[in-house]
Amino acid sequence: MNAVRSWSSGKLPHVMLRDLFPGIERCGSIVVQKPEARVVGFSLDLLELVHVLTVAKFSGARSILEIGTFDGFTALNLAANIPREGKVRTVDLPKSTEKVSPDNPYAPYRVGSQFEGEPETAKIEQLWADSTKDDWQSFGGPFDMILIDGSHVYPDVKSDSANALRHLRPAGTVFWHDYGHYLGVSKAVDELARDHSIAVIKGTRLACFRGISS
Repeated sequence: MNAVRSWSSGKLPHVMLRDLFPGIERCGSIVVQKPEARVVGFSLDLLELVHVLTVAKFSGARSILEIGTFDGFTALNLAANIPREGKVRTVDLPKSTEKVSPDNPYAPYRVGSQFEGEPETAKIEQLWADSTKDDWQSFGGPFDMILIDGSHVYPDVKSDSANALRHLRPAGTVFWHDYGHYLGVSKAVDELARDHSIAVIKGTRLACFRGISS
């Protein structure tokens, strides 16, 4: 809630998740892996994570793309909640042994370290690429769900958003993390919402687009 209270931007309507996904309250249980290992303030908070995982299960997502691996906490949990034949592809900038958060230079992390050695690794593919420059065709779409949580700079979010809609299955879902918290994210998503139905999930930093089956 502290993160939500710190919002400084964004014009989208705030709705309950069940308003976007009628019947989702009857969705079965989900699995949350390593809840105490998440980096507070940088990873999805637990409510945000529960929403994303529940949508993945409710929609039957089998092919998921994450932009911005960070330490792999979200990828690990997505992989734990999709079918055995499902795949989570997670993209981060070209490999290095250690990085620091752009917002906290005192918080070093290794990309994907949370899912290293875990059984869910079999359903995770780490991709090393710049999502704003490389061809998304190489990422393996189309996708049932895309989570954009990489660069928070406006031109990058705008580029990732346009690519996400092009590589999403007709009834797929796109989530943007840190809406309202970063001006670049809010501005890019607000502009996209002029032509697409996007809403913010109440009490979170998640903006959401749900496609419609053709």
